[in-house]
Amino acid sequence: MTRRAAQLRITPVSLAAARAFVALHHRHNPAPVGHKFSLGVVDRQGVCRGVAVVGRPVARMLDDGQTLEVTRVCTDGTNNACSALLGAAWRAARELGFRRLITYTQATETGASLRGAGWNQVAEIRPRQGWSSKGRPRHDKHPTRVRRLRWQVTTADYAPPEFRHNLPPDRDETLPTTLRCTFCTAPITQPPTGRRSRYCSHACRQAAYRARTAQNGEAA
Repeated sequence: MTRRAAQLRITPVSLAAARAFVALHHRHNPAPVGHKFSLGVVDRQGVCRGVAVVGRPVARMLDDGQTLEVTRVCTDGTNNACSALLGAAWRAARELGFRRLITYTQATETGASLRGAGWNQVAEIRPRQGWSSKGRPRHDKHPTRVRRLRWQVTTADYAPPEFRHNLPPDRDETLPTTLRCTFCTAPITQPPTGRRSRYCSHACRQAAYRARTAQNGEAA
């Protein structure tokens, strides 16, 4: 069976199993320490093709009691596995009573799986020098000096609670003001409908489609 032809289904997995999969397959981050729940996606033979770990938001400013964070998503490259995990994580979080689910990607990643699962990009996180400070020395086990994007999906009735801290909630964030074409990276303008276009022109959209088609043909 090729990866393209795999039929996938969602299954619950233990934290230990999810951590082992992340340690084996993730490109740049270690496995998270804890979770609220974890999900796996398996093919028709029962082989695990990916996992998602969901827990409380890492940033305390976002831990409002209504929000969970997908702290890690990891697959072996199987088509649609990432989107399936992200969609299932949101359905599970919503059934548990949470009204918002967030996650992060590096700015160099396209976010195609997130868009396919119905997520929206809401903020850009500036690079940090690290989490260590004089009062609390720490050793960073994951990249911090990279620009990141925050994505979220919410219920229709989600309303952020009043901010209860002295620090502004967006002190490390810059809302994206310049959108760039996914294919040629040229700046693009906001469409009149309010939906963010991924391409600067119809030609770029067609070129990106041809590139994806050719890539899928080679993978098959």
